[in-house]
Amino acid sequence: MKKFKLILEQTFMLSFLMQVVMGLEALYSHLTNDPIAFSWYVPLSILLASFLCSIPTLLFMTERELPKLIQRLLPLFHCLLLYVLVMGMGYLFHWYTTLTYFLVTSVSFFVIYALVWTFSRFLQKYDEKLINDALLTIRDED
Repeated sequence: MKKFKLILEQTFMLSFLMQVVMGLEALYSHLTNDPIAFSWYVPLSILLASFLCSIPTLLFMTERELPKLIQRLLPLFHCLLLYVLVMGMGYLFHWYTTLTYFLVTSVSFFVIYALVWTFSRFLQKYDEKLINDALLTIRDED
């Protein structure tokens, strides 16, 4: 159940932030009188990309003993793997057609990655606090 919850959290967090970026791009486009149009399948492709990105995250967050060097390189490998996945999905679904949009998509990816990483850590710490509080309550009752 915890794995399913993690996949759902990651999928919805990623898709929400990606939709926010799309909205900001559309707002900028509107303010600069530069018409922008999204195909009907773009929101669905974002949801699919979010789900696909949550699977490596699940593998990344599982508890296991690894050498220290690998533990330190794992976040970098995770980020690069997701970057390749997102940019591949972007190419496949035409999220970018010019170098400028490629760069915007790349920058958006790294901003979203940092935000999701921060939010995920916050949720993880919150869950740990709830568990610790529950254990203390049980111990106090005994």
